[in-house]
Amino acid sequence: MKLRLLAGVSILALGLGWSSAHAADAVVDAPRAEDLWYVTLFGGASFPNDVKTDYDGSRYSVDLNTGFVIGGAVGRRINDVFRVEGELSYARYKASSFSGSYDGVVFNSGDAAGNLSATYLLANVWADVAHFGDAKLYVGGGIGAAYVTADTHFDGDDFGYGPGGWGFAGQLGTGVTYAVTQNVDLDFGYRFKAVSNVDLDDNDGSNTYKDAKLYSHNLQFGVIYKF
Repeated sequence: MKLRLLAGVSILALGLGWSSAHAADAVVDAPRAEDLWYVTLFGGASFPNDVKTDYDGSRYSVDLNTGFVIGGAVGRRINDVFRVEGELSYARYKASSFSGSYDGVVFNSGDAAGNLSATYLLANVWADVAHFGDAKLYVGGGIGAAYVTADTHFDGDDFGYGPGGWGFAGQLGTGVTYAVTQNVDLDFGYRFKAVSNVDLDDNDGSNTYKDAKLYSHNLQFGVIYKF
């Protein structure tokens, strides 16, 4: 459901961006030529939900500690409201604990060690919806893919979430940009990122943890350079 919402909102934003690009010039002014393109670098804290999987009829869940997210994007303004960009970002977390259950009854639990990471490739659309002097409030989102992989061990044993693969990914976000100079903005943002349908091999090679889903809330700070 969350991913359907992400896809719907992102497609709607893309449609609005396309329509806006061809709307009357009297309504939306074109940006300065030197502001059309930009690059941004960002980083911050990432707060993940538990990663749940199916394993041979059982359900496993791994609790992850707060991690970090870093990334960058190259974008272009369509007009004074909409901008589109391509994002490459990376998030990493340490495993804290795990549990295994069958028909709702927990049969195994304990500490978990190791890490899990996600690499995102996203196409984003952002819209500046309000201006406050040199500050702008924006909303938007994106869709794409993410590579999720892990190297975890449950209760000191060999088994645990292992090598993974690609899954459908999306994000929704909002934030505030503040113009420091004519070509440099600061970006304070929030992103909800989601990845679905990733299979993770068991680290002991015996089986596969299927249909892993990674949801995270991210607070990030970035610098935007316009050229």
